[in-house]
Amino acid sequence: MSSSESGGRVSSCQVEVENQGPLPPPSVPMTNMQTDGIKPLSGKPYFDVIISKTHLGPRYAVGPSGNICSTLPFVAVPTIINCRGKGWNMIYNGQNICKQFDRKGWGNFVKGNNLKLGDACVFELMEQSKDKIVFEVQILRGDFQFEFSGIGESEEMPVVLSEFPGTGERDAPFLID
Repeated sequence: MSSSESGGRVSSCQVEVENQGPLPPPSVPMTNMQTDGIKPLSGKPYFDVIISKTHLGPRYAVGPSGNICSTLPFVAVPTIINCRGKGWNMIYNGQNICKQFDRKGWGNFVKGNNLKLGDACVFELMEQSKDKIVFEVQILRGDFQFEFSGIGESEEMPVVLSEFPGTGERDAPFLID
């Protein structure tokens, strides 16, 4: 029904467009929500990591941060990291001062998901015992473009992140290098 047929009115649920050609392709890359099916967190404990050189080869070092460490066992525990319908086996080394996942398992996860500098991983603790730990991980790609030009491009205008709820980190704000 055209606006002339309805007395010149268009309801709030209808939009009338005449002579509309095909839409141009988007000028910005697709968001994580469109490509990766990012889901809301379930309310279980979680931590996040913004991927830096330390997390990538050859060191492949990463582990839980903040208060979540106190909820995990203080021993080596077989761990499964689920992401995008696939599981990666590794060991969580809770007995060490620096609590981390084993290098081989984490390295396989990095390679299998093509993680790059600036990507973010959100680890949600789904299951834990002294015999097994399970994390569900969501990856947010860091190749998005900033809406404000100049931010994060120099030391004079760094990207500053504040404390993230649920991480237990108290040393906010901090900088991404």
